[in-house]
Amino acid sequence: MAYPERALQVWLGRGQKNDVQRLQSWRDAPLTYFPEQELDPNWVVDRYETVLGQDSTGDLFQKAARLTLQNRFYPPEVMTTVSDYSLENRPIRVGDRVLQRIRVFQYKNFPLLEVLTLNEITEVVQEPRRVGFTYTTTAAHSEIGEWSPEVIWRENGEVVLVINVLSRSRPGASRLARQLTRRLQLHAHQLSIQNFLALLHGRPRSAEPYRYATLSASLLPVALLAAAFILLLLAMFHFKKKEII
Repeated sequence: MAYPERALQVWLGRGQKNDVQRLQSWRDAPLTYFPEQELDPNWVVDRYETVLGQDSTGDLFQKAARLTLQNRFYPPEVMTTVSDYSLENRPIRVGDRVLQRIRVFQYKNFPLLEVLTLNEITEVVQEPRRVGFTYTTTAAHSEIGEWSPEVIWRENGEVVLVINVLSRSRPGASRLARQLTRRLQLHAHQLSIQNFLALLHGRPRSAEPYRYATLSASLLPVALLAAAFILLLLAMFHFKKKEII
């Protein structure tokens, strides 16, 4: 099973049992972003800074650090993952690969359309008052860039979560695809922070932030109708072409 040239689309939650096999067979997918490469106007930069609380003992920082090194950010309504570190039940390490199953459309938590992507952990930071990591996109991804969360315990006792994101769509993506991807991306960033806060403070996640993921299924009939119309046009064109020949 060779790695795809970009994200793989999956309908109706199919193939989940094969995700471990995909993680192994896509291992040769090369990285598509390197920090030294030049950036053009197609790149977008996002930065989020969230205060997690005051900490005089280090307990809050240590708990946030453990969640970070387990990559406990995105909720299952946004994505599920299979990774080297999850299979071995350990914290992340440089070189680990992460297979993401990202939900695009779902209905009542049932996945209708997902995309599978592969990233690699390219940096891990473990300092007395700062912990974090970076993962970078591979060729089995429709985006190019890196995502970097870190938890910092400042001298004033404040513990903060900082997430830096650098990304762009793969060349050749349509304007509509770029706009939809960007909208989903920004919403997913917010949900990852909310999920992290809920896990850190041991409180249930609010249902309100996840409404978008369910309501996005209302767009599915429109997408299916558009796809059916395009297929009909292609079929008619092919039929007429045969008649001419």
